[in-house]
Amino acid sequence: MRKERSLLAVLLIVVSVLCGCANGTVPEDNGGQSNAPMQESSGASGTEEHPETEVKTPDVQEAVPYVQPEMKGEITISCLYAEEFLNTAAEQFMKLYPDVKVTVNSYKESASESTVEDYRTYLNTKIMTGKAEDILFTSFLPITKYSEMGVFEDLSGYIQKTPELNDENYFMNVLQAAKEDSGEIYIVPYMARFDTFAFSAELLQRHGGNESDLQGIHFGKAMDLAKQLVDEMDKNNVFLIQMNEVSYAHYLIKDSIGQFIDGSTKKVSLDSPEYIALLESVRALSENGYFGSDVDFYNMEYYFAAECDYDVQAAYYSMDTKNGANHCMPLTDAEGRTLIKSNSCVAINSASASKDLAWEFIRYLLSDEVQIFPSFHGPTVSRKGLEAVAERYYAFYKEGNGGAGFGSEAEYKAILESWMEQINGCDTLDGAIMDLVDEENSKYFSGQQTAEDTAKRLKRQLEQYFNE
Repeated sequence: MRKERSLLAVLLIVVSVLCGCANGTVPEDNGGQSNAPMQESSGASGTEEHPETEVKTPDVQEAVPYVQPEMKGEITISCLYAEEFLNTAAEQFMKLYPDVKVTVNSYKESASESTVEDYRTYLNTKIMTGKAEDILFTSFLPITKYSEMGVFEDLSGYIQKTPELNDENYFMNVLQAAKEDSGEIYIVPYMARFDTFAFSAELLQRHGGNESDLQGIHFGKAMDLAKQLVDEMDKNNVFLIQMNEVSYAHYLIKDSIGQFIDGSTKKVSLDSPEYIALLESVRALSENGYFGSDVDFYNMEYYFAAECDYDVQAAYYSMDTKNGANHCMPLTDAEGRTLIKSNSCVAINSASASKDLAWEFIRYLLSDEVQIFPSFHGPTVSRKGLEAVAERYYAFYKEGNGGAGFGSEAEYKAILESWMEQINGCDTLDGAIMDLVDEENSKYFSGQQTAEDTAKRLKRQLEQYFNE
């Protein structure tokens, strides 16, 4: 009986191997490029118990090791405008692999509003005609719409099979921040850009409230506290935050975007009483002087109860005990998620004939060799890259403060690392949606239309956008 079970276990392993080959885990010889992305072997599940033989189901990554394709061919890259790190990476990649040609097609040298819209139209035409590039940089692109249309390739299989992509070398929570609930990953970040938030230390100290629950606070809740801080001061030079009405409303809407816009179901609820009340509340704050829109800040001493900043700069100034900022932290949304922006991500065109080669370039873009480039202007997904970012930006801000500096480089790096570890999502809302929202809201705040008309116009425009 023991021999029969051992023989059965051996047969199961053989069948697993054969099934793996049948499922395409071994690339076909077609010039080095497979016609589909690398996938997990379905193999035998190994759920039946065989205690005497101690047969183990092999780990997926060990069972199907990464096999680099033949490094020969051509890959094309589309972006609105090419940054220095991309051009440098392309040049070095071609030096590493002389038989590979990398062409970076940048649409314009700058990103003006008209240029962004033109680029979207231009790329849409190329996608519909099957002429789009192999790799697409996602800045200013409609991420959700393209994902649903099948424009982007699922990269989860590539990530899983690339051996160096692990927690030891990368912030895997960031690398996989855009993972869908069903497991697909259509875009991969090469940097993690996110907003931060902080309170005025002086005003918070006078408030004397409980500060223990401030970490992980979202914008709406934070501004409720900031308003209290302003109200408790008797000065006429204390304001809420350095934003105008449109920007403030933008953050409030993004804070609870699911309440007004459901991208998955294409449901728009912007004509709801809650949205109208939001607009009217922002106008009331403005009319009561909370933004200081008409104040000449250059000729007076002033205070802001709160401030928003961006990652690398906020981390540095959070070490300045004399600056007056307190509880500096990444901003979350109303659901408690710390989201990175999707404008520093990359995708592979699902219609590309060179997917494996395209992934090799993305793999190189994520490598320590590239991630330490000085032209990366934010926290990188590579841990060694982040060390280089911390060293570079600490020196930059220290020099900007007359060489005095705050804290230490090690402390600065630790703050950035702790913030990176908090990331658990990616903001993939199509940028065009918030462009429409901001445009119509600005008409309301300038007195061109009512809140009700603004809500109705937005609902109609966004429903049309979703149905295009």
